[in-house]
Amino acid sequence: MSVLDIFSPQISVVAHGLEGKVITVYGGNNLGKTKQATRMKKPLYLPFEKGLNAIAGVPFMPINSWADFKKVNKQLTKQSEKAREAYQTIIIDEVDAFAKYATRYVCNQYGVNRIKDGNDGYGLWTEYETELWEEINKLLGVGYTVVFIAHAKEDKEGKIHLKGDKRAVAPVIDNSDIVAYLHTNGVDENGDVIKSSAYLAETEHFFARSRFDYIATKIDEYTAENLEAAIVDAIKKQEEIEGIQTVTFDEQKKVYASEELDFDKIMEEIDEIGNQLVEQERVEELVDVVEQHLGKGKKVSECTKHQVDVVSIILDDLKDLL
Repeated sequence: MSVLDIFSPQISVVAHGLEGKVITVYGGNNLGKTKQATRMKKPLYLPFEKGLNAIAGVPFMPINSWADFKKVNKQLTKQSEKAREAYQTIIIDEVDAFAKYATRYVCNQYGVNRIKDGNDGYGLWTEYETELWEEINKLLGVGYTVVFIAHAKEDKEGKIHLKGDKRAVAPVIDNSDIVAYLHTNGVDENGDVIKSSAYLAETEHFFARSRFDYIATKIDEYTAENLEAAIVDAIKKQEEIEGIQTVTFDEQKKVYASEELDFDKIMEEIDEIGNQLVEQERVEELVDVVEQHLGKGKKVSECTKHQVDVVSIILDDLKDLL
């Protein structure tokens, strides 16, 4: 864990391979979105809609409620070291249904029929957004390749975007390294379906994107193998052109990690500094710092481990006093 010191910043690095990458694939029906996702390395499929009816042999968890997803997500994240031995690719199919499950959960949690009916008519939009963000955030950054599958829809101007509630779509897009739009190629002269193409750059007709500057903007034949090859090739080109050295995902994770907060240790340090300030007859300054962060009349001794972030800031401010 790195200590937060602006005079000793961390240097960003790029991880090779698909570990830790977030990929969103969207488009119309029967384009291979689910089939190709389940062909990626060591998949675990989380179906929020019935996408496996014609695909056999795929490990999956039955998701019939948001509570089911939260339980699975907890295992994938809390037991990530063991889970990553079994799975590399976690597939969430699909985003719009994912949002509907979360909506139902929040409504049931607060005893209302619709999100907008909660909070005395002001709505439960913040609670809903927080619920979505927290579960998505838990899953990302563990080291899985996370694949979100979504349907497509046209906006009023005819441009194609991901279908779904904006509060669910936004954190998915914002966290995605790649958003691929799939387009049909029709059938060949024998009437057999030609594999769809994937577009990785936005046009006036549809939304797509990639964080990788050197990636191909189109995959003519969309398959799991071709998608992986496009990402790996893009990272290799970045190494060659920019002269960087890529790292493993676990090495990258260490670079971006911040100092782990130990509640008990922080409380001990606050107690020590507090005693020094009392000896220096600076009790008023001590109280001012504490009340600034906790409120009038509050004491650090009343804090719980859930407030570790707050007490860490109090400790920093008390250190400044000395």
